[in-house]
Amino acid sequence: MEFNQYADSALSSLLETTKFLQEISDGISDVDGGEVRKLLEEGARSRLENAEKIIELKTRHKGLVQEMQVARGESATVEELGRNWNERRNAVESKPIDTKNTAEYQSFKRSIEACISKPEPEAIDSDEDVVPMELSGVNVFSPYDPWTKALIRNPVRNKMCGHIYDHEYVHGIIKNNIGIRCPVAGCGNKVHIHPAHLIKDEAVKQKIILQEVQDTQSDADEDDDEDANEEVEQVADDED
Repeated sequence: MEFNQYADSALSSLLETTKFLQEISDGISDVDGGEVRKLLEEGARSRLENAEKIIELKTRHKGLVQEMQVARGESATVEELGRNWNERRNAVESKPIDTKNTAEYQSFKRSIEACISKPEPEAIDSDEDVVPMELSGVNVFSPYDPWTKALIRNPVRNKMCGHIYDHEYVHGIIKNNIGIRCPVAGCGNKVHIHPAHLIKDEAVKQKIILQEVQDTQSDADEDDDEDANEEVEQVADDED
């Protein structure tokens, strides 16, 4: 693997580590008092400093490679190549590099800042807050669990987006997995589901009970219609 590939791999690892820690911070921000976010921001600064050093090495390495090629083209003997290379190498190594003004550093810095910036849904910090439906772009309320498609028995609302899940199922699925996001199609919430985000919603529970009654009544009406149709058909057969 070339030097630049090692350097790029290291930069990628620094960025992915920041993304991972940011997701953990978002998941437990409601229960740790912001301690993880403080560590995230401190770690991000440290990783940005390491990235600066790596990018400086990449820039200097590129200059050395270019000067080696020039030295080879100008040298007729091995001895002359040695002299030319030493001169050019010393010139490259003594030249200061303004790493922070390079395009690569600026791009990496923006990526780190994007990772540690708080997502908009975090502004919803009260269990009683009304979640705007525009957040997800779809109807927030559905009496059916988005995973099982069954009628919800014990509803909990994700206060980060407002969508409703069955208590037992959602807690079971996130118990050992911190990477579960809202499964509702079109949901704009990118924060992984955490137990602290799930709150009981009695109003929704009443709606679901009403929905269940309506479904039961609808089924009963359909059965009555079928029975009535059978009776009519039976009378018609008897008359024939």
